[in-house]
Amino acid sequence: MANKKNKVGKYIGIAAACVGATFVALSIVAKKKKLDSTYGNEPDQKNPFEGKRVIFVENENDKVNADGVRGHLETCGIADYKPGFYEKYVKRGIDIILSFGGLVILSPIMGAIALAIKIEDPGPVLFTQKRMGQNKQYFKLHKFRSMKMCTPHDVPTHMLDNPDQYITKVGKFIRAHSLDELPQIWDIFIGDSGIIGTTKKNLDFTRVSLA
Repeated sequence: MANKKNKVGKYIGIAAACVGATFVALSIVAKKKKLDSTYGNEPDQKNPFEGKRVIFVENENDKVNADGVRGHLETCGIADYKPGFYEKYVKRGIDIILSFGGLVILSPIMGAIALAIKIEDPGPVLFTQKRMGQNKQYFKLHKFRSMKMCTPHDVPTHMLDNPDQYITKVGKFIRAHSLDELPQIWDIFIGDSGIIGTTKKNLDFTRVSLA
């Protein structure tokens, strides 16, 4: 009985050591990738309104935007939002723990999806989308690639002629089951996104109209 307990304890110790080593390794990679994920190496891609208070000025002389409103953005000072204790430590701690667990548990599934994508249509396994996070900072949101490499890159999906012809078989499956969004777990772990999300206060956005 004692030998059995010792073996169990030994296995638990080995498992804990492996998990700890994996966490440390992923944390090091995340720290190195953080600058690239927020366009730190691409200053021309950064949001000019990052860290600033912004107002949307309605103006009939401007072009209609995606929301069907005429107007433009203007800065009106520096954003004074500062995360509190809960958001900075509690929420971030929950994000790290849950995202790390997700990466470890779901890694076989993500590996299988990546391999399937590569076999069906050779090319990058992931693709990125520009999204806005804390303090209006742009970051790269990651998803599994579901479109063929021959898909026109300068045309939005909804504007393509018969867009279904560009979706791979694997892509159709992972989209139907929302598996294409699994890489976003990495975005949470690295700190670009969160499980709960961004508050309106964090966005610091006001709308005004010109007389």
